[in-house]
Amino acid sequence: MRIWLAAALLWGVPAAAQDGAWFGPGYFNNWAFNQQADAMLRRSHKTIFNESVEASLRRGGASSRAPRTQVAPTNPSDVRQVADELAAGFPAAERRKAATLFADLFARYGELERRLGVQRGDPAGATAALIAASYMAHADAEVSDAGFRALYGQMRKLAPDAATAREQQGPITMAILATYLAATREALKQSPDAARAAALHEAGGRYLRALLGVDPDRVRIGDGGLAIS
Repeated sequence: MRIWLAAALLWGVPAAAQDGAWFGPGYFNNWAFNQQADAMLRRSHKTIFNESVEASLRRGGASSRAPRTQVAPTNPSDVRQVADELAAGFPAAERRKAATLFADLFARYGELERRLGVQRGDPAGATAALIAASYMAHADAEVSDAGFRALYGQMRKLAPDAATAREQQGPITMAILATYLAATREALKQSPDAARAAALHEAGGRYLRALLGVDPDRVRIGDGGLAIS
């Protein structure tokens, strides 16, 4: 997905991302951050895949449903709450910086939606984006545009509308993490760092496990979308 990675992310991320400082040490391997992210993703797993992901994919198929006629706008206070919760485990001196980063990532996700052809605010889009970004980070593989479109179609059959503030936390979290993973992966191409690359690989696998409930090594995304081996 070169449009996603090169145009959408490097076009919009803070300048520090391109020299490696933006995704500094301690983010992906911060214990409290990981616990908070995992808890939100596991809640989303129960909401989206209330049976096993394999059974959900068989039941839902890969065809997309009609676009939602109305998508509730995201409340900025919900974004701030999620950003603050994700940043809560960082040292006090780092929390404001981390929360600002996470809120900024969500704002930039709107451009990512547009470039990917995702309906604005669609929870299925955030779900598909995180699955794709996590897979690319964990497997160090690309996802084709056709593969993402098929994955998005699958998630549109499964991901429910986010009607309440609590339900919106899942899509907000996924949008933040998807943009962060993909931007970090792209930045590492400009400034390679073995330790950060290892942390990115681990984070991608952890998010796949939490959201899909399967061993991340079983996940595949081809032109037909998501498959579990």
